[in-house]
Amino acid sequence: MLPGLHAQTLYEWRASDGSTVYSQTPPDPGQGIVSRTLKLQDLDGPERATTLRVAARSANAADPLPQALRSADNRIGLAIIALKNAEQALRTGQSPRAGERQHLVNGHSRLKQVYFDRIKALESRVAQARAELQAAYAARDALKP
Repeated sequence: MLPGLHAQTLYEWRASDGSTVYSQTPPDPGQGIVSRTLKLQDLDGPERATTLRVAARSANAADPLPQALRSADNRIGLAIIALKNAEQALRTGQSPRAGERQHLVNGHSRLKQVYFDRIKALESRVAQARAELQAAYAARDALKP
C-alpha cells in the first residue's frame, strides 16, 4: 500500500479545453469544473485500481509500487502499439503480392501457397501481440496493493 493512500482523495474534473483530468488537487478557479471527488477508501474493483494508479503516479518516486505500476503501464502501452501495428500489417497484407498468384490457362488464377504462408505469419504476429497485451495487463493486475 502506498503511504497515506488509505485516505487519498482524487478529483475528476473537466478542463476548459473539454478534457477530463484526474489529480490529487482540484483545479484552480477558472481552469476547470470538478465533476466528482474520489475517496480511495470508498472505492472497489476497477475504479479502485485506476484510482491507485493515478495516485501512484504522483507518489514518492523512491517507493517501489509506483515504480512497478509505471513500468507495467509502459509495458501495456508498448503492447497496445505492437498490436495495432500487427493488425495494420495484416490488413495491408491481405492483397496478394507479385508472384503470389498462379495464372491458369482458362483466364482464371489462384493464390499460391506462399500467399497463405505469409498471411499465416501475419496472423501469428497478431496473436503474439494479443498474448503480450494480455500478459501485460495480468502483470499489472498482479500489482494490486
